[in-house]
Amino acid sequence: MADIDQSNPENRGNRLELGKVLTLPNFLSISRLFLLPLILLALATGQSVTALILMLLSWLSDALDGYLARKMDLVSNLGKLLDHLVDKIWVGTILVTLVLVKDLPVYIATAVIIRDLLIVLGGSLLANLKKNILSSNFMGKVAGFLFALIIVVYTIDIKRLDFIKNYLLIAVMVAVILSFINYLYLFFKTINRS
Repeated sequence: MADIDQSNPENRGNRLELGKVLTLPNFLSISRLFLLPLILLALATGQSVTALILMLLSWLSDALDGYLARKMDLVSNLGKLLDHLVDKIWVGTILVTLVLVKDLPVYIATAVIIRDLLIVLGGSLLANLKKNILSSNFMGKVAGFLFALIIVVYTIDIKRLDFIKNYLLIAVMVAVILSFINYLYLFFKTINRS
């Protein structure tokens, strides 16, 4: 296989260097996928505490990968894309599992998964057209926090928390809608930028 001529300005940045792919932040992103089957098994077998501990490890690795990428100056479009993709797979898989084993309403999982699929498709389009990946913003972080909260509430499934569920379901739907509208705004703003 021939090397890409990096002296040609059109080809610069098209070659992935191994050292830029195999970074600690990217490894931490991928590690969340390895924890996923263990979380699913814990949920399916009613081991809520084990599931929560594994989820906590996943969330810590998610926070740590972004922090390390910034601290070690390893932020890259590949890293951003990988982190977002792993997040979407992780959340979608957990939500579907909670629908099956913990009675999470199907419409919540469906709304979040459709939103996330559209965001991944839009992100891929931006990466191809503009060589740009949108970073998470405040609205995305609020939505992510609410997704995490609903995952925790449905995982522990304590009857005394049932009164919170309805309010949380409404908050998640509002967050899905507002974060998607915000993403569309940023998407078109980036697309229209010269």
